[in-house]
Formats: sequence, C-alpha cells, structure tokens
Amino acid sequence: MDHDDAVYLRQIIDAIEQIERYIRGMSESEFASRPMVQDAVVRRIEIISEAATNISDEFQRQHAKFPWAKIIGIRKKIIPGRFEADLTCVWNTVQDDLPLHKQAIKKLL
Repeated sequence: MDHDDAVYLRQIIDAIEQIERYIRGMSESEFASRPMVQDAVVRRIEIISEAATNISDEFQRQHAKFPWAKIIGIRKKIIPGRFEADLTCVWNTVQDDLPLHKQAIKKLL
C-alpha cells in the first residue's frame, strides 16, 4: 500500500469517527434542529469524499470490490446540485452508509 493511500484511508476513518462523536445519542429530529451539527457533519462528509478521490487508481483496482464510486460521490449525494444539503439524505448516509464504509476501510488498512 502506498503511504499516501494509507493517509487518505486514515482521514476517511477519522472523519467518520468524528461524525459519530457529533451525533452520538442524537435523534434525526434533533439533528434536523441543530444547524451547527449539520454543518460539521456535512463538512466531514466532504472530507471523506475528497480523501477517497485521492486514493490511487492502482489501490482502487487492487480493491475493486470496495464501492469507490459510492464513497467518492457521497458529497454529491447529500448536496444534489445545489448549495443546500438534503438533511434526510445526510442522516441516512450517516446511519446506513458510513458504518459500512468504516468497517470495509478498516479491513483495507
């Protein structure tokens, strides 16, 4: 594994863990009522997407079963063509997608 790939994978894990801390014990309605938490979570998702974009093509080919396109496109999923995040999509991504990505990335490290 290239050193840079390991750094980017670690950034993804760190961002997911930070999101977990931000929303720990929070319901979807509480999340929807807390703009600062929303902003923090969206920012971390942007970091996840950007870090995944920087993973080398070679590493992605070596681990082709990992859903690279999905994690790279995660920012576009939560901010679909406008400047405002879809909060339901953000919440669902945090609850459903990120735990799976975290688990899979840990296996790659």
